[in-house]
Amino acid sequence: MKRLDTYIFAQIVWPFLFFVLVFTGVIWLALSLRVIDTVVSSGQSAMVFLEFAMLLLPKVLVVVIPVSAFAGALYAANRLHSESEVQVMFASGISGIRLLRPVFVFGILVMAMMLVMTSVIAPQAQRSMLDRVSEIRGDVAAAFLRPGAFVSPEAGLTIYLRDMGRPGEMLGVFVHDRREPDQVVTYSAERAYFLEDGAGARLVMFEGVAQSIKADDPETLSVLRFEQLGYDLNSVAARNGPRPRKPSEMSIVALLTINEDETGPRTLGDFRAEGHEALSAPLYVIALPFLALAFVVGNQQRRFGLTGRIAVAVIAGVGLRMIGLALKSATASVAALWPTMYLPPLIGIAIAVWMLSGSGISLRQQMLRRFS
Repeated sequence: MKRLDTYIFAQIVWPFLFFVLVFTGVIWLALSLRVIDTVVSSGQSAMVFLEFAMLLLPKVLVVVIPVSAFAGALYAANRLHSESEVQVMFASGISGIRLLRPVFVFGILVMAMMLVMTSVIAPQAQRSMLDRVSEIRGDVAAAFLRPGAFVSPEAGLTIYLRDMGRPGEMLGVFVHDRREPDQVVTYSAERAYFLEDGAGARLVMFEGVAQSIKADDPETLSVLRFEQLGYDLNSVAARNGPRPRKPSEMSIVALLTINEDETGPRTLGDFRAEGHEALSAPLYVIALPFLALAFVVGNQQRRFGLTGRIAVAVIAGVGLRMIGLALKSATASVAALWPTMYLPPLIGIAIAVWMLSGSGISLRQQMLRRFS
């Protein structure tokens, strides 16, 4: 019997690892493309992009692992059924419930990995990434020191630098400021210096022109020539300060113990939903493989044929996860609904056990009648 468990376990593990690799590559690439804009607009190096990509990996794995577990179990069940190995097992006296044992062992191992991922690794990685993004966006000097490129360190503000001169000196500076709705100002200067001290961040421009247009008088252009002008950048640099924490970057203990007066602009349900999602999501790596095995080899679905059973299994698995996400959304609105988030995976496990409870019995009876 141990050899049978090892065989079925191996039939699931190798497809599972393959699907993890494939799905991770696709989703990881799609999410990594979203941070390119932040990296490029801030003038960061390729190493910073690689750092962001690595910090995104735990978030990707939290999504990929349950899907890969379901796909691996479905592939293994399909192979065992199509090669008549399941029929041989049933004919030898093995019940459908007995086939769940190696799947359960596989699910427990993956669930432990998922629990560590959702409760420890993913929140820490999310916190590090958001802190790094905030730090980079608040690095005003790094945004300026990019000769030959138009940069926008803040919405409504565009800065161009033709070249760099002596250390710290900027040549051919252009600043277009339309952050104020009632006035648009454009500055151009021969040279400038970026200063950041106790007084804040500012751009000191020399030998230039300031042109402004007011919204209530767009036909009039005001021109000011200056030898030296200080341009305040404190609003841009202020983004490097402390930022409110999101629920996705907090530990489970913090999410489940936070008080309503500490939630800030978010609701208590947002934090409770995130915390119980981290605890309930690992249960799907047991429920989904169970359903994959039940729908392929269960007697109740024999009338659909093998292809139909696989299609129904996919629909059931996707539907189960969608219900879980819907209950998470409901919990975010009403925190008291958090127990319902555990129902979909538990119900999925119960349905799979029920479907497999009679599997193999009728086949053995037919074999006994044939050879008696």
